[in-house]
Amino acid sequence: MMNQESRERQPFFRSRIVLLAAAVTIGFVLFSFDAPLRAILILAAGVCGAGLFLYPELALALYVVGGDVKGDERVASLLPVDLTLVLGAILAAGMALNFLRKKRFVAMPPAYFLFIAVVALMAASLAYTPVVDAGVEKLARFLTVTGIVIVAPFFVLGTPEAMRRFLLGFGVAAFAICAYSLGDLGGSSRLVTPSSNTIGLGHVACALIALIWFALVPRFSFPRRMLTYPLLLVPAVALFGSGSRGPAIALAIVIFASLFIYRRLLVDVCCLASAGLLAYPFLRVPASAIDYMSTLVRSRSAAALLSFRGELLDYGWKLLQQHPFIGAGLQGYRYYSPNAGVYNWPHNIFLEAGCELGIPAALIVLAIFVAAIREAVRQLKDHASPFASLSRVAAALLVIGIINATNTGDINSDRSTWLFVSLVFTIRGFRSESDQPEIAPLEDARPELA
Repeated sequence: MMNQESRERQPFFRSRIVLLAAAVTIGFVLFSFDAPLRAILILAAGVCGAGLFLYPELALALYVVGGDVKGDERVASLLPVDLTLVLGAILAAGMALNFLRKKRFVAMPPAYFLFIAVVALMAASLAYTPVVDAGVEKLARFLTVTGIVIVAPFFVLGTPEAMRRFLLGFGVAAFAICAYSLGDLGGSSRLVTPSSNTIGLGHVACALIALIWFALVPRFSFPRRMLTYPLLLVPAVALFGSGSRGPAIALAIVIFASLFIYRRLLVDVCCLASAGLLAYPFLRVPASAIDYMSTLVRSRSAAALLSFRGELLDYGWKLLQQHPFIGAGLQGYRYYSPNAGVYNWPHNIFLEAGCELGIPAALIVLAIFVAAIREAVRQLKDHASPFASLSRVAAALLVIGIINATNTGDINSDRSTWLFVSLVFTIRGFRSESDQPEIAPLEDARPELA
């Protein structure tokens, strides 16, 4: 009885301690600085940091889109260090706190042991890479900046509630980025993120539309679904205003696939398409974005469609043929090229892995994606799962990530792609937990007295 009372009092005492600490912190901040605005900013930053520390799933959501924000001078001036490093440190600390608080983790799939082989091949390639320092830097980024987004979901998204908070945080951050870009409507240049990235805006907008379309829209009847259309308008304008062709293709594929799952949404597609055509003359989307997007139908050949990106892919293919088994080494693509300032990466992570690390590495990376696709398909077939909605969101994001990985970015910049792969396996952990039979507590297993 006493133990039960003490357990009931513990949350009360903890809340009093938290309130006392908060009061002391607020008083210290407000009375230690002359400028009230600076004090308020410091206090707000502290509160946000504490919130991200206690809910690392929100830090993960911001970590994914941090690169699309930190390039803005106003954001960079707020922090003495890189925003990605700050969010990464908070995320790592939050993972450690979850471990100390004995939060539930999700087991990594066997396919993720293949990452060890990828890292081993990267490390071995440093022996013959043309510029060792550049190779070491790329390996370090993969182990830290990229690695954390690969493993973090298994440590911070251990419950469906944490997954939903992550998706909500990602949606809010993505919506803010898309809304920011609309300030350039009516101009001559394509819309960009705060970091002045057109492709990044396309990726963010595409993922946000898929999130709203799969997680929110199907929950309502048709009249109520129309209330969600304004939420889709902002990222849709941002996507087409950015002129990003790859994300547009990815979005078209997942929307078309959704009609096989939610056939009633065909009416919504028709309504949204009609509304878009009617609103287009008033949106003042930059002509340069529409002109670039229209090359998807105007180009008469693959070379004309890919433009200089076709040269990057062609050079990567030639390098793979020259070094088929062990590759040219990390950053070999760039420093064996005729112009290291232009030929940064081949814009395809499978080709990048092949030409720098060899065909075995490309096959290993491909095997990881194949395992994720198989898992996503298996989940989609289980219509009775309590996590079917989350599985459909994760599958849509996986398709978007794969398409983006095949036409833009490199193995380190495509952090959202690696995250989307991990989300599929994280939800697999939810399903495995829910399939386990419940075991009655020992104290309830007493024999009945006659």
